[in-house]
Amino acid sequence: MGREMKDRIVGPMAVENFLDEFLPNPKDHDSSDFASRFASASNAGVFDLLSIRKEEGTYTPFIQAMRPFAPQLSFVNSSGNADLTNCSAFTFNVKPDVCVYADATSHGCDISKVEVAIEFKWKDANDAFIKYPEVDKSFVSQTDKGFDTLGQITSYASAQLSAQYRTHAFSVLIIRNRARIIRWDREGAIVTDAFDYNQESHLANFFYRLGRASPALRGVDTSVTPASAEDAALARTALSLATTTRMFKVAVPQDPDVEDSDCLTLIIPQPTAKGFPPVGRWTRTCTALDIANNRVVMFKDSWRVTMKDVLPEGKTYKLLKSHNVRNIAECIAFHDVIHPISQQNTQTVKFASAEWACPNKAVTPHTLHRLVLNLVGEKLTDFKSSHQLVLSVRDALLGM
Repeated sequence: MGREMKDRIVGPMAVENFLDEFLPNPKDHDSSDFASRFASASNAGVFDLLSIRKEEGTYTPFIQAMRPFAPQLSFVNSSGNADLTNCSAFTFNVKPDVCVYADATSHGCDISKVEVAIEFKWKDANDAFIKYPEVDKSFVSQTDKGFDTLGQITSYASAQLSAQYRTHAFSVLIIRNRARIIRWDREGAIVTDAFDYNQESHLANFFYRLGRASPALRGVDTSVTPASAEDAALARTALSLATTTRMFKVAVPQDPDVEDSDCLTLIIPQPTAKGFPPVGRWTRTCTALDIANNRVVMFKDSWRVTMKDVLPEGKTYKLLKSHNVRNIAECIAFHDVIHPISQQNTQTVKFASAEWACPNKAVTPHTLHRLVLNLVGEKLTDFKSSHQLVLSVRDALLGM
């Protein structure tokens, strides 16, 4: 996965600019509070982990060092606990060394709830990035070990973004005393320059800001919210889901071209983690309960390519219906999701051509698009006879 991701890496971005751009402090921020916390911790030597010979011995001291900066967050040593609940079908283990959660109830690795995945490497040869990159060359390490590390952290980000409704995610890569902070979205990843977290305050500042940031800044898709217990129970029954399935609520306008259009309110299940690179359309579909009309519909979201000559899928359905095209489902609601803050939009392409960015191929912008179909189709592999299969193909050809 590292080799597939290498051309979508943008960096190295100055860590100060990274923090100000993606995790800005609130207007009432008291800078002296963080400064005094960091000075006390630094004087106590809590960040000095170089004396620890084995990587495994650094996790607990690191957690203890970072907790005071973000008491709102939960730091968990997950190095011995792969996520076998959400990622059981994967061909690799999803097992970050440290998982950071926004609640105090999560244990081990639960990729459906994790906020930040932290990976440690105790040998420079395992660094996914070049320490001092040349301006005209990629700063992604071209060694096998470097690609292995890039693939590892990419797989964690991919699992996190697919198992949650998120706009983006953060992760941290630590190579002994050096750290980099990474922001992932559907266009690629933006990586900071490397810094010594024992001498510089950036990593502590990152967690200090993250602990005080809104869910939207942390990467949560705030257009999707937890369903009420009553709605969740109704939807699980209607969709034949297990009673343990986490359920969410989302609203989709019936006609985005009409101001203040009525919305369909849907109850949808938690998405399923997928084990392939996080970049691209990342189409997700599921059955959903239209709660007001008590009917089961098909819900779809994807990160469509944002170009003038590429028509949004919902508008394509609308156009087909206006021309009375046969054998297609009716799109009863759709829209491009407009996020309340700019940080929730994809950012990688925006910075891909920055002066500090090494060569990359992150050039395709994406926008989150959602639609609802009035019919829930059967899988193509579930036909009852060859005759039914041939008829399905015929109907599709007529629709074309």
